[in-house]
Amino acid sequence: MVFAAGLGTRLRPLTDRLPKPVVPLMNRPLAAYSLERLARAGVTRCAINTHHLAEAVPEALAGHVPDSMQVVFSHEEELLGTGGGLRAALERLGPTDEPILVMNGDIFFWPDLEAAVALHRSLGAFATMVLRRDPRAHRFGAIEVDPRGRVRRILGTPEGVEGPLKTHMFTGVHVLSPEVVAALPREGCVIRKGYQAWLAEGRVIGGFADEAPWRDLGTPAEYLRAHLDLLGGSLRWPGLEPGGGDVVLGPGATVDPGVELSRVVVWPGTHVTESARDAILAPHARVDVG
Repeated sequence: MVFAAGLGTRLRPLTDRLPKPVVPLMNRPLAAYSLERLARAGVTRCAINTHHLAEAVPEALAGHVPDSMQVVFSHEEELLGTGGGLRAALERLGPTDEPILVMNGDIFFWPDLEAAVALHRSLGAFATMVLRRDPRAHRFGAIEVDPRGRVRRILGTPEGVEGPLKTHMFTGVHVLSPEVVAALPREGCVIRKGYQAWLAEGRVIGGFADEAPWRDLGTPAEYLRAHLDLLGGSLRWPGLEPGGGDVVLGPGATVDPGVELSRVVVWPGTHVTESARDAILAPHARVDVG
């Protein structure tokens, strides 16, 4: 599954016209990167949930779904939360006897899904969280893991856990056993109403620490920085070569004579009439990143 139902509030006004999971990154919908990674891991059926500007998601992804993958959309009239949205989408997708891979549609991340599945199987885990190192983990959401790769504490609970634990943050990527679907909440957060409850019940929760670069493109500054890092080569994606320069020009965009652009992303179909630096230019909005 790929999550694509968020409101994208931090990226407004860009997300007034497109949901965050399909805003263009290097002229591809952001969620297309998650779909590509899942397809490379062998996923052939994928559910995508929608809510905000729902009709724009299949339209933007047309032509970007891997040929080997069948996609089913799960629309939420009212937001169900990550737990409820996950359950509804997986129920719509239908039963499976294989591990279920889940990714957020608004992150740029090439996790080692094969190794995460291997850990999941070796632990006999109910569910496995793909994690990353972050010095802010205790402030924003610590997931604590023992040396065997088993999650022992989530967001500070349960207390009194013994042994050395390493602290990580969740990436938004899961490996789930098929049995998880029936244990997911009908609505609400998958961490608080799912994982924490499963841990309290004694379920085995895996924690796979992944070292691959992880980006959340949730703000205009982060969104612009990802483009510049991809152009410069400090951020990589298989098959995506650094482009040099510092401007991304979308298909159908036009730039008037005399206009100078530096460190700018121009969305498809945008008519640029004024010079800009450190900015995102779209047909409906200009966002200066200062």
